[in-house]
Formats: sequence, structure tokens, C-alpha cells
Amino acid sequence: MQKQIEQTLDSREVAEMVGKEHKNLMRDVRSYVEELGQLKIEPSDFFKESTYQNSQNKTMPCYDITKKGCEFIAHKLTGIKGTEFTARYINRFHDMEETIREGIPQKKLDKPKKEKLPSVNMMVKNIREALHDAGVDSKYIAAEVVRIYSDSGYPVNVPLVSDVPKLWDCTSIAKELGIYSESGRPHDKAVSAIIQKLDLFADEIVRTAYSRNGHDGVTVQYKNSVLEKAREWLEENNYPLLIEFRLANGSINKCRAYYGEVA
Repeated sequence: MQKQIEQTLDSREVAEMVGKEHKNLMRDVRSYVEELGQLKIEPSDFFKESTYQNSQNKTMPCYDITKKGCEFIAHKLTGIKGTEFTARYINRFHDMEETIREGIPQKKLDKPKKEKLPSVNMMVKNIREALHDAGVDSKYIAAEVVRIYSDSGYPVNVPLVSDVPKLWDCTSIAKELGIYSESGRPHDKAVSAIIQKLDLFADEIVRTAYSRNGHDGVTVQYKNSVLEKAREWLEENNYPLLIEFRLANGSINKCRAYYGEVA
């Protein structure tokens, strides 16, 4: 009896599924291989070294990732990103198994296939409930739902969602107002310190979903009126070089701010 070849996903496809650049996923996988080795677990059961030809016909490294490897990666992801990736890799392996049963030659896909709608619906249900429990405003839950459907191959055109106002976090406010740290980065802590000093209404502060660098969750952002209040505070206080920031324990830190051209 011929031994069935274990099905794998190309690391380029997995990188697209998790929303990372391939080089960054490769870096992660190498660390996972090292971690598995330290645990005396055979890494090749999860990640198999491979290669591909790039557009310049140059041989480049990649990994063939088994179902166990995908599960390992999913456990490393947090929140919504882990849920989305789990649904996607399960769908892909299911499709490959169906293809084999039907006797159709299997080939690697350059791009992930469209997600199955029932899986997307379940994903949306779980995420919507999680965001609601976290206190995210219904408008922003709707925007996140539209993003998930669109990313999964089911674009949704909802004018109401597209009218959601622009929001700002502390980093984007720092860029907009030209507030930098000594290292030249947008000074988000200085902006947090300024916001502590402002009179804000409850509806100017918005809890929204975020997805960055493989991490997901809920974050606080601010409406445009908060940006303008921060701008006015800087003008009224002559762009101070030191801005006091009160910590949760009541102690005071001083943020040194440098001012440059606005974003």
C-alpha cells in the first residue's frame, strides 16, 4: 500500500493568512524550530525546510508547514488573529483532503482560497461577541465585521460603515502634531501626558478593535476633537520641553518632548 504524503502549506501562503511579510514569518518559524528542539520534539513534524524560485529565478528558502505546524503557529497568535488563522488553515487542509479523495492532482496555491462562508460567519459571530463584551462601540464592531468578510473574499458595501469618523491613537496624534522623543520617534507617552490634562467628554474616547504584527485586541482611540484640544494645549503652554505624566501609582514622570515638522 502506497504511503500517503503528508499535506503541507507553503510558508508564503501561511504568511499571507496571518498578515505578515514572508521574511518575518520565516524568522518566527526558525525560533519555533529552535524552541521545539529544546523541548526534544522533532521540528520536522511541524516545519520542513524547503525552497522556491522567485521572480528572478533565484532559489529562496521557505518552509512546508504541516497541520501540526499551523496549530503551533495559531497558539502563538493572540485574540482575533488566532481565530481567523485557525479557520483559514483548517479550511485549506480540508480542501486538500477533498481534492485527494476526488483524485485531482494537488498543487500549491500562490494565494489562499476563498474562505467557506459558514466558517466566516462563525468567526464573525465569535469576534462580534468578544468586541461587544469588551465595550467596543457598535459602529466599530460593524467596521471590523466588514473587514473580516472582505479579507475572507466576501466584500461588503455598507455606506454607513464607511462614514465612521477618523480616529487617532497617541502615536498618530504625536505624528500629526510633530511631537518626538529624543530618539526621533513619535512621542506617544508625551501625548498620553497631554491627554491626562484635557477635559474630555466620554463620547470623544472610543474603544476599537486592532490588528498589528500578529497581535489583536481592543485599544483606546480618540476622535478628531481630542487632537484639536491637544493642539490647543500645546499652543497655550508654549510647546513645553517637559510634560508631566501621572502614573497609576500616583507618582510623576516627566516626558521630554522635541518638536519638529508635523506629519
